[in-house]
Amino acid sequence: MGELPAGAREAEPLLRAGAQELGLELSAVTVDKFLRYLSELQKWNARINLTGLRTAGEIVHKHFVDSLALAPWVRDLTSLADIGTGAGFPGLPLKLVFPALALALIEATGKKVAFLQYLVGLLQLPAVEVRYCYLTPQLARDWGPGFQGVVSRATFSLSRFLALGTPLLWPGGRLIAMKGPRQAEAEWPEVEPQALSLGLSKPEQHLYTLPLSGERRQVILFTKLD
Repeated sequence: MGELPAGAREAEPLLRAGAQELGLELSAVTVDKFLRYLSELQKWNARINLTGLRTAGEIVHKHFVDSLALAPWVRDLTSLADIGTGAGFPGLPLKLVFPALALALIEATGKKVAFLQYLVGLLQLPAVEVRYCYLTPQLARDWGPGFQGVVSRATFSLSRFLALGTPLLWPGGRLIAMKGPRQAEAEWPEVEPQALSLGLSKPEQHLYTLPLSGERRQVILFTKLD
């Protein structure tokens, strides 16, 4: 894969510090893959807009470390679908930390799909599928259950996420929505009865602080009932 640019290597202390705050110790091999990810993302971003974040520090902090904050809710899963993954967040950082995780990255934008396909090949990641499609509730139902977890990072309203994600889950599976600290408040009156009608548990809110900055975030969980 060649030598990493110096700028990517300089991001290693920040990456390690953020992971350590989350209780994650990254091996040298894992760090190298993260830095390769960073380098390629910046390289592609100079030509096509994959993310609004440009600097190495922003990408490590607000993409990599923010994705890894899901570790407590993902570490026991064997399969995960990431809907509207964009440039791979949060699915790919979680795959790098939990290499046994079978991962489906679902994305509707062609240039982002091309980047993901290239990156998965470059990093030689097994059991990662990149699906190029605009996911609808009907398509999700056609695919049927196939995952222990489904995640999305502030891509959809909660109502839309439930409609798209629930058909993909096995019974006992987990829907994981990443949101800002107050993003979902207005949706509660609609979401709770919707969850019940879809055979989901009541939502669980978990507030947390993003390492390195102290910014507030929340994870909203639903479990598909048997």
